[in-house]
Amino acid sequence: MKKRTVNYLIRKTIRFTPTEVEKLGSLLSRSAYCQTMSELVRDMLFKKKLTLNTRNESLEKIRIELGILRNELNKIGVNINQITHYFHMQADPKERMFFLKEMLPHFDRANAKIDALHVLIEGLKILK
Repeated sequence: MKKRTVNYLIRKTIRFTPTEVEKLGSLLSRSAYCQTMSELVRDMLFKKKLTLNTRNESLEKIRIELGILRNELNKIGVNINQITHYFHMQADPKERMFFLKEMLPHFDRANAKIDALHVLIEGLKILK
């Protein structure tokens, strides 16, 4: 933990209501630079610029869905790569046809996921 660069010699006490403490706690948790309640109040009193980190709650669901889609598309891609590898190892046309037929459901699943991705992107356009 960093040491204080300023030594505060004078101590003052202030009282807050429970709701005020909650508000200050919320500000402290979102504050980028203040680590203690004292630093936060001192910055507010002396009108220093407060930098707050905020998160857009409306985009949280979309962010989670995008992560799930990314993982599923990654798994489908790995499956396709494995089947392609086995395809190139086979010289017999019948065996190659087997691997082609194995790949088709993976392409269909990938297309469905890509369609879901397009729907999410359209939803993002509406939010803006």
